[in-house]
Amino acid sequence: MKRKSFKRYFFLLPAVFMMALIFFFSSREAEESTMHSMLIAYYVVDAGDSLGFIDVSSPEERELYASYVDGVVRKSAHMIEFGILSFTVWFGLIFWTDSRKKLYSMTMGICVFYACTDEIHQMFVRGRYGCARDVLVDSAGIAFVLLLIFGIENAVRDSMYMRVSLQDPKSSE
Repeated sequence: MKRKSFKRYFFLLPAVFMMALIFFFSSREAEESTMHSMLIAYYVVDAGDSLGFIDVSSPEERELYASYVDGVVRKSAHMIEFGILSFTVWFGLIFWTDSRKKLYSMTMGICVFYACTDEIHQMFVRGRYGCARDVLVDSAGIAFVLLLIFGIENAVRDSMYMRVSLQDPKSSE
């Protein structure tokens, strides 16, 4: 029994690690955070220009395109971070309940709660602020990954059922 108990906590470690990583990213001051996301935005704009998707003819245009891309980069980062968090929480909670409904509900609840606390935390970081819209973006990332997991689980279960029913002619009676 003790080994099972230890294993249950052990499988929560990736979720704790992901929460710490999100906390670290949220602790960066606004200037540093903006610098990193704009750097990625410039790479995207330069790649788009090199590949011929956009035509950047001046530094002002490059700056304008980068400012548009920056918003997408930031929101995508939110969705990706919290999508990964939802997977790690889901994975950790597998050993805590046998109910799939409870597993998904607990995962969603824990992750959305953490998204809320993350925004509260940002209110105490210089130049940052909490934003309910970011909680919605985080929740979209959480929901997307949970729906993906749910779909994969159902596809695997259905394919296993089909394999068993094709092998055992008595199962169709």
